[in-house]
Amino acid sequence: MVKRSYLFIEGTTDTSNGNLREGFNKLLVKKLEGKMPTISMGDGKKQTINKFKNSSNSNMLCDLDAPEAKISDDLKENEIFEYKDSVFYMIQEMEAWFISQPEILDHFYNYDISKRLIKKHASLFEEPDKELQRITKDTAKKAYHKVNHGAQLLKLLDIERLMRDFPEFKRLIDKLK
Repeated sequence: MVKRSYLFIEGTTDTSNGNLREGFNKLLVKKLEGKMPTISMGDGKKQTINKFKNSSNSNMLCDLDAPEAKISDDLKENEIFEYKDSVFYMIQEMEAWFISQPEILDHFYNYDISKRLIKKHASLFEEPDKELQRITKDTAKKAYHKVNHGAQLLKLLDIERLMRDFPEFKRLIDKLK
């Protein structure tokens, strides 16, 4: 009997503005078809950590909200250091993934917004969600919305590029394979 695995992701369970679970599923299935974990969204980091800690055969993906060098601090602060091999981070937030692939932003917003991006590695933006709001505010779709736009943008990401650009994401995929 194959034991089901779980992936707890920081986000929201509220689907009234979009379905983040579905967006993550569409992204991850590109690499994990046949090995997909059951995805469960948490309503914020604390709830996600609680769900993760109270489940067996699970992994967790959450925002770091800090530079990559702060992973160890976050693990200790949230009392999850003992689970470090099953904890994975979006550095600094999920929105950094979108910024790292500006052509999908141009396509999604039907607007040449990539030229507005400050030129630096996407993981170095302290608040990538705020950067996306800034560069998309004049588009027909209006300013970036974390759940609505995020759920749709996840489906468009090039998973191979994510794995190259974000070591934590590659580590997650390798663990789930």
